[in-house]
Amino acid sequence: MSVGGARRVRGGGAGGGRSWWSRRFVEAMESGAEAGRLAREGGYAAPGAVRGVKVAPGEALAEVRGSGSRPYRVSLILPTLDEEQWATVIAALAGQPLFRARLLAGHLPPEVERVFEILGIALFPRGLDDLTLTCSCPGWGYPCTHVAAALYALADSLDADPFLLLTWRGKERGVFLSELRTRARTASETRPGPAESGAGPDRDLPYPAHPATPPLPEAAAEFWSAPKLPPLPVRQGPSRPTALATDPPGDDNGALVRELEPLYERLIAPDGP
Repeated sequence: MSVGGARRVRGGGAGGGRSWWSRRFVEAMESGAEAGRLAREGGYAAPGAVRGVKVAPGEALAEVRGSGSRPYRVSLILPTLDEEQWATVIAALAGQPLFRARLLAGHLPPEVERVFEILGIALFPRGLDDLTLTCSCPGWGYPCTHVAAALYALADSLDADPFLLLTWRGKERGVFLSELRTRARTASETRPGPAESGAGPDRDLPYPAHPATPPLPEAAAEFWSAPKLPPLPVRQGPSRPTALATDPPGDDNGALVRELEPLYERLIAPDGP
């Protein structure tokens, strides 16, 4: 549910889920920590240790149970993309029908990350250095066990809803999908037609030339006269059927042709049946 503009989701155990985006997030976090430290601290994220994760643009908040009587508050801050960057990303995704269809269906195809990379924009944080991590506990470890627990709980939340990653980056799911649809519709309406784009089949084809008009006769009397008509063609006898111009296979003596020729002649006779 939404609380103060943020979306509340349930956190799970450590491990980061099974989706490619959840694994990708965990790999990025673990690569930026002291070797094995985040994974070790992640064991603290047993079911129930993290009460919940609220993801809002630029910040994810969690409450993690510790040794004290009250849970510790953890903040995971990630810089958001500005509107110009989001406009560039949405325009690129809207222009890819397959990506657009999968996003509108609630999926996050791996190719989306590649689109971000081509545009020079990071979809995932590249490591802990891209985040500002704070915890209300008195410990000095970095990251502390509560931060590690919150990171793994966030990975589980991303596993259930990949659009939380976009929310964290500054564009909530509803707004993102609405702008994606609008951009795709605008691009479709403004796309030039065949005549405008010059890609039609009749592009650069000349108009057919009109036949030359013969000159008028000099004498008025000749205007109403006409040349003699050519003689009528002499009617030839019935021709051999085209279909039987060659003997059919197995009719070496032409018996079949001889049987069918009279029938054909009757059919083509002027007073035929």
